[in-house]
Amino acid sequence: MKRMAAGAGLGLLLVAGLAVDAAAQVSITPQVGVYIPASDFYNLRDEAEELVEVEKEGTLGLGLAVEFGFLRGSLLYATGAQLNERGVSGRENIGDGSVLAAAADLVLRPLPRFLVQPYLLGGIGVKNAQYSTDEGVGGAFDEDNTEVAAHVGLGADLMLGGIGIMAEISDFMSRDADDDLVHDAFATVGLRFQLGGR
Repeated sequence: MKRMAAGAGLGLLLVAGLAVDAAAQVSITPQVGVYIPASDFYNLRDEAEELVEVEKEGTLGLGLAVEFGFLRGSLLYATGAQLNERGVSGRENIGDGSVLAAAADLVLRPLPRFLVQPYLLGGIGVKNAQYSTDEGVGGAFDEDNTEVAAHVGLGADLMLGGIGIMAEISDFMSRDADDDLVHDAFATVGLRFQLGGR
C-alpha cells in the first residue's frame, strides 16, 4: 500500500513538473500553406450506373498551432477545394468544398537544436469536410461529414530569439464508409512566437 501511495505521489509530482515546464514554454504559430487531398472519392452515378472517379484538388490552407511544451493544439482550414469528375466523357468540375481539421498532439524533438530543430508530432484529431456539388451528380459520398482522425506530421523550426519560422507537413488519416484509408494533408510554413523560455 505504501509503495502504491509513493508511486501515485511520484506520478503526481511528475505531472505537476511537466505542467509547470509546459506553462513556461508557450508558443503560438499562425500558418499558411496548401491543403493536399491525397485520397479521391469514388462515386456511383445513379442514372448511368457507371463508376466514375471524383477527385479532390488542393487549395490554400490556413492554420494556427498553440504549444505548451510538448503538448500542442492545432486548427487547420482549407476552402475552395475543387471536385473533379473523371469519367468516359473526360474531366469536369462538379463542385467545391472546404475542410476544417483540429488536433491534439504530442511534439517530440529527438535532436538537439543546431540553428534548425526538427520535430515529430502525433495525436488524435477530428476533421469536417463539406462539399457542394452540381445537380445531377449522384450522392454516393456524404456532402457534410465529420470524422475522427489520426494526426501525424514532421517539421522543423528556426528560432531567432522569441520569433522563428517553421515548415511542416502533417496528415489527418481516417477511414471512409468502405473502410479505406483517407488522407487529408497540409503543408504549411509559419511564424512562431515564443512566449516562454525553452
